[in-house]
Amino acid sequence: MVRVGLIGLGAMGRVHFDCWRRSGKAQLSAICSRDRRKLAGDWGAGEFNLGDQAAERVDLTGIAGYEDAAGMLADPGIDIVDLCLPTQLHAPLAIAALRAGKNVFCEKPMALTLAECDAMCAAAGESGRELAVGHCLRYWPHYVGAKEMLDSGEFGRAKYARFSRTGAAPTWSAGGWLMKGKESGGVLDMHIHDIDVALWWFGRPEKIAASGVSPDGLPLVVDASWQYRDELTAQLHSAWDRNGGAFRHAFQLVMENATLLYDLASNPDALILRRDGKDTTLPMPKPDAYAAQLDDFAACVGEGRKITRITPADSRLAVEVGLEELRQLADRSST
Repeated sequence: MVRVGLIGLGAMGRVHFDCWRRSGKAQLSAICSRDRRKLAGDWGAGEFNLGDQAAERVDLTGIAGYEDAAGMLADPGIDIVDLCLPTQLHAPLAIAALRAGKNVFCEKPMALTLAECDAMCAAAGESGRELAVGHCLRYWPHYVGAKEMLDSGEFGRAKYARFSRTGAAPTWSAGGWLMKGKESGGVLDMHIHDIDVALWWFGRPEKIAASGVSPDGLPLVVDASWQYRDELTAQLHSAWDRNGGAFRHAFQLVMENATLLYDLASNPDALILRRDGKDTTLPMPKPDAYAAQLDDFAACVGEGRKITRITPADSRLAVEVGLEELRQLADRSST
């Protein structure tokens, strides 16, 4: 069983911690945090867009604790380093871990510049180790089900898709880093999910047009329209609301002979298949995508095979498209 070192115990780090603790594919062997209280198992309550995280006392018996990443990277017993850190730290730490001979799982987005993405890809290639980025919707049952339906061709080609992802602005992030555009890319941190899904389902678009709201250089709203050669159009909407609001994500996929609908708010446990004026409910398993993506990565590392569900090149492309959308937002904001 491969052994994992987790760096970062913020909101997503705590999700990954729980996933690794119940994984049958890997053993959580070490954690790293600058907060000594967390290393001692004293985890305070926290906010997260998927729900509040309760305060708790965590049993860390048998798990090594590091205050700095260098110590963990020097540990010969660690096979996988899992990075749950602010985006600006992804590239330097991923590259250092790969060069130290570790396999790396990194939270999304991959990075905030293409140069950093390229450096991460190069380090993975040179080290011969695996690198994956946490695009969890590739493991989310509703999105996987839609992809399988598209690939089957049962209902014809896709003609139109609309993705929506909204919620309260993440003012809860440590030091407010998510609310600093240069550190997080603003709403791109959330929007990257739907960018990746649209690329996974349809490939690279021929044309991208984006607008939105970006006060003081902090992207809060993105509305993007992607055009494809075969007359397919994809619309993507993501928004952070400083006034609050529940997290919600949804999609509508219109194919030649049927429409597929998903909405966390109205049909969280199913896909709705609309055909000939009738709706059919297709039950979906409860999402456990965070655990599924980590287990898949651990299995690939343990079995010595390449991860194929999400590649570094896929993650780089999502950043490339996201940066183009943000560039258009910035251009519109400056006029």
